[in-house]
Amino acid sequence: MPLPPLSDAAWNLWAKSDKNYGDGRWLPVVAHLLDVAACAWEILNLEPERTLDLFAADYGLDREGAQRWVCALAGLHDLGKASPAFQGLWKEGAARTRRFLSFAEPPLPEPHGKVTQDLLWGLLEDPFGWPAEVAQQVADAVGCHHGRRSWVNGLPEAQCGDEKWRDAQFELTRAVLVALQVPPAPQVSCLSGPAFMRLAGLTSFADWVGSSFEVPPTPDELARTDPAAYFERAQEKARQKLREIGWTKREPLRAELPSIETVFSYIPGFSPRDLQREMAELHAGLDERPTLTIVEAPMGEGKTEAALYTFLQRQNAAGHRGLYVALPTQATGNAMFTRLSAFLKAQGRATPPDLQLLHGGTLLNETYQAELKRTRTLLHPRGNVDGDPAEAPDIRAEGWFSIRKRALLSEYGVGTVDQALLGVLNVPHQFVRLWGLGNRVVVLDEVHAYDTYTSELIYALLRWLRALGSSAVVMSATLPATSRARLLDTWRAAPGPEAAYPRLTLAREGEAAQTRTIAASSMSRTVALRPIAADVKTVADQAVALAASGGCVAVIVNTVQRAQEVCRAVIAGLEAAGEAVKTPVRGVKKGTDAVCVLLFHARYPARDRAKREGLVLRLLGREGSRPRRCILIATQVAEQSLDFDADVLLSDLAPIDLLLQRAGRLHRHEHNAERRHGHTQPVLYVAGLDAWPDAAMEDHAWQWVYAPHLLYRSWLALANREEVALPADLDALVQRVYARDWVEGDLTPERAEQVAAARRTYETRVENEGQHGQDAPIGSPEGPLGMPQAYRPDSDGEPVSDDAGAQEKRPTTRLGEESVRIVPLHRVDGTYFLDPQGRDSARLNGRTLSPETARHIYSHSLQVSAWPLVRLAAEKAPPHPAWQKDALLQTCIPVVLEGGQAQFGNLTVTLDPEFGLVYERG
Repeated sequence: MPLPPLSDAAWNLWAKSDKNYGDGRWLPVVAHLLDVAACAWEILNLEPERTLDLFAADYGLDREGAQRWVCALAGLHDLGKASPAFQGLWKEGAARTRRFLSFAEPPLPEPHGKVTQDLLWGLLEDPFGWPAEVAQQVADAVGCHHGRRSWVNGLPEAQCGDEKWRDAQFELTRAVLVALQVPPAPQVSCLSGPAFMRLAGLTSFADWVGSSFEVPPTPDELARTDPAAYFERAQEKARQKLREIGWTKREPLRAELPSIETVFSYIPGFSPRDLQREMAELHAGLDERPTLTIVEAPMGEGKTEAALYTFLQRQNAAGHRGLYVALPTQATGNAMFTRLSAFLKAQGRATPPDLQLLHGGTLLNETYQAELKRTRTLLHPRGNVDGDPAEAPDIRAEGWFSIRKRALLSEYGVGTVDQALLGVLNVPHQFVRLWGLGNRVVVLDEVHAYDTYTSELIYALLRWLRALGSSAVVMSATLPATSRARLLDTWRAAPGPEAAYPRLTLAREGEAAQTRTIAASSMSRTVALRPIAADVKTVADQAVALAASGGCVAVIVNTVQRAQEVCRAVIAGLEAAGEAVKTPVRGVKKGTDAVCVLLFHARYPARDRAKREGLVLRLLGREGSRPRRCILIATQVAEQSLDFDADVLLSDLAPIDLLLQRAGRLHRHEHNAERRHGHTQPVLYVAGLDAWPDAAMEDHAWQWVYAPHLLYRSWLALANREEVALPADLDALVQRVYARDWVEGDLTPERAEQVAAARRTYETRVENEGQHGQDAPIGSPEGPLGMPQAYRPDSDGEPVSDDAGAQEKRPTTRLGEESVRIVPLHRVDGTYFLDPQGRDSARLNGRTLSPETARHIYSHSLQVSAWPLVRLAAEKAPPHPAWQKDALLQTCIPVVLEGGQAQFGNLTVTLDPEFGLVYERG
């Protein structure tokens, strides 16, 4: 039987005002509820069947019944707008409502999401038959669509309304449920954590899409007289809007999975390695249950291609909807974006896949920005989303998904691990991130690069990925045995039989892990070890001597200041020897046989750092030009981020796994064998290995970068060795250094006490960081979600930007010193400029900045952590209202330089075009 038309009281409740129009138009609550329900419906219609299977399991229903209820619940997210708390927020709307319902505006109106929780809980339980606890949980999930969960314990009548209001709220609820033809209420005992995240994430996504619908000049009466017919009309609007934003059918990249050779035929000279064949065989024929794959193999073994082929296997077998590749740094993310783009393009899918780059520097990544522009130019003027062979690009970067919180909704993504870890921290809209990562393949690369705190967050993320129906691939050069055991525990898998390194481990919930050893690496090599003193002059002189007859020499040190000092000493040493020196700043006469000296670290303005990163890769990367004589001086950012090839390497003493990671840059690319200028054997010089390292750790501040305990153990593991075989010795050395029961050996009493004290400090720190990392996440998918943070009300009651709250202090994904982002400025004749010549205005005042101008200013910024600078920068900054109004610049602090310098307490800061930001402490 059709419903009677909505009463005047229910129909005249407003959801959206004329805020953006100014002509009195408005959208009824019932229309907005049905619009969002239709968006949820069409989103799910484009999902793989596996996504609906997960929703069905959440509620004990079949696919169709689950889709109807889930979309109805998503639509009811704004039922709280049918309340005195909301209706008084717009003067004209309040006047219309008062013609049918009486109310006094509460002095402090509750946010409408919170009111939704209170109203929907009771309505679902009675009269619609939901179990009380489940009704409360689903009301919580849809009510937090503006980003944060909240507790609700019965709101007063002044907020929710009296019985007449309740009648109108019931009418609206019934209209939505009838329009979606929901089956009888599910009778599950509770809503699991993963089910909560799926419902909350889908609701916010659908609300963002539905809130972008244009408000018609007059309300559509069909929503009042025939909600089911209005819902059908809204479905067409939703389909059109999803086409506009680029949300397309989630379908496999390869309908039929070809061989590895075929998939990677776009790579010149590609031939599958043993790792890639073994990993493909390990996953062949598996069912849809989520898998965890742990890949431990040395650098250069093709782990990335192995993971991508595994993704294709899992996508076909398990119905996974996409892929996210998570890396430790922006630089590694940038490099992987290029590789993943090439992979996606080569698969030849008719509808070009959407690929997003996710990290804080995406606005400065020219490749990604070019893809955004190309997508906007070629597709959307014609609405050509489905691909026209004559016009469509072979890959897309949709602008709608480039916004921070939306990016993980996209089908494919690459970026930092931090973006994924925010899904398990109590930050606004974390459930959107988790929904985006659900039923997906997530690749976590270089997991050895993280500290104890971040590692605990990774374990939490993996538990959620398993519960959300995702598969994961974890890759590392090697892992301590304890870390491997923790990874298996996240997947509820028992350890399998031991396997020698390099190895693969495959885990499925409830089963013993499968392990297998990979055949001997084709990249096997023996690296000679040479100890040298740790002082700057010795390191610099050794680099100069090694480059004298030719070759590419790399020097990787532990701090930025030391890198700057070594670079100065190298340049001075070359000039003293009568050599011409070429750097990114200074030029030399064309044809001069100059020694190219490159300095690379994290303390350059963003645009300069990007240029130096690109220069390193152009010279020493896989396809690099390789100058005859070159010296690269870098910090750990090169070790973690850059795929470069050195003929000979000097490194500061570091924890063994990181030191061997640096050694992996030696003779990395086989095709350079004929261009090594006499450095035919890989040699690693270790600064600080020549003597007991306590003095070097103190003199060069290494103990503030790495745990002295690990430095002592690494020194002891290498002190009497003349060579290291890679990869044969890699795992044994790592296991030895990180073993809890390792005995340090025959030490003098003084050294034994130093080692013992360092071990006690290390174990205390690891315990504290580990506990902090265990306490930080939202909770376990099998347990309670934890106390939500305080609810922050919307500023005006209207739907807010999904990026609102960007400046709120949030839990961190990594521990470290407090830092700030600064923009060095030059004061010229009382005005502020980005350049010392006074040509490029900093635009601190005036109107709203254009996106291009904001990006240009941001490209001069850099992150700093020196304590006096962090503490005093904001106090000494000139007013910058134009920046503070811009989403990109509002956290940037202008730092004024006089004559290229600024003083902060006892710290003198100089911006040098060659050496970057230089600190001198008084």
